[in-house]
Amino acid sequence: MKNILITGAAGFIGYNLTKSLIENKEIKVLGIDSLNNAYDNNLKKLRLKNLENNENFVFSNIDLSNQNNFGGIQGSNFDCVIHLAARAGVRQSFREPKQYILDNTVSTTNLSGFVKKKEIQKFLIASTSSIYGDSGESPMKEDTDEKYPPPSVYASSKLSGELMAKTILDGTETCIQIPRFFTVYGPYGRPDMSILRFIHWIYTGTEILLYGDGNQKRSFTYIDDVISGLNTLILSKDSGVFNIGSDKTVSLNQVISIIEKELNIKSKIDYQPRAFKDVDVVIPDLNRMKSLNWNPTTSIEKGISETIQWYLKYEEELKNIRFKFEYEK
Repeated sequence: MKNILITGAAGFIGYNLTKSLIENKEIKVLGIDSLNNAYDNNLKKLRLKNLENNENFVFSNIDLSNQNNFGGIQGSNFDCVIHLAARAGVRQSFREPKQYILDNTVSTTNLSGFVKKKEIQKFLIASTSSIYGDSGESPMKEDTDEKYPPPSVYASSKLSGELMAKTILDGTETCIQIPRFFTVYGPYGRPDMSILRFIHWIYTGTEILLYGDGNQKRSFTYIDDVISGLNTLILSKDSGVFNIGSDKTVSLNQVISIIEKELNIKSKIDYQPRAFKDVDVVIPDLNRMKSLNWNPTTSIEKGISETIQWYLKYEEELKNIRFKFEYEK
């Protein structure tokens, strides 16, 4: 892989993947992002600032939901297209369903047509564990979504994008890989995700907004493990859906306790009603990725510690980042 197109390059996972790839001087990356207002743009600009001076990286501001914008994509000889651009978040998706359909389903549909037209050999489409809903104590396999309807607008828009890509590229030689991520966290993370919000609120003495009693569990997956998984898929010729996550679940209360211990600060918690469609636990079945010799290796304690060290390093840049959203009091 020498020439790679990455959408969502200013996003959390897109930035970290781009950064890892352009460290190899033989790889060139065209990064695309619409720099939309789904969350604070200052964080996206901070990520881009760290990429701009690398000669192997070129950036284009493009909204993929508008097919007329595809003429602005430079070059056509991409070895691989990695589609990480998306509008994420379960709660917000019920408030803005049309925007989620545009950013997730329509954008993926348009990009699939581009991949087909350019006869690109590999198309990697990021997806989400939200498709699975509540797994209980049973690990979710990649075909589980065929048995249950997606539980949110966000999940529906992502699953629809997966299906459109498969349909559009059916009969072509393009290898389609669909990693489904499980609650990714770490440096440069999204400010609407729990771990970074908790770190910010505890460190600044702000009350934590906790929806529910905090006993709900997640397969928190550190960003380095996700990037390792993506690099594994890039080098693989296997097609299909792949769960990328941690097979160890942790409750929100446990996360808060770890952050308190690391910062040596006691939190103040504002308990709110359980969020609509919030799940109790989601556990991935990782057999497909393990067959490619990939395993998550970062403990929750180490991952949170690394995230806190990054937060403290960029404290000045992050102090004005919006960690609350319009629908929160």
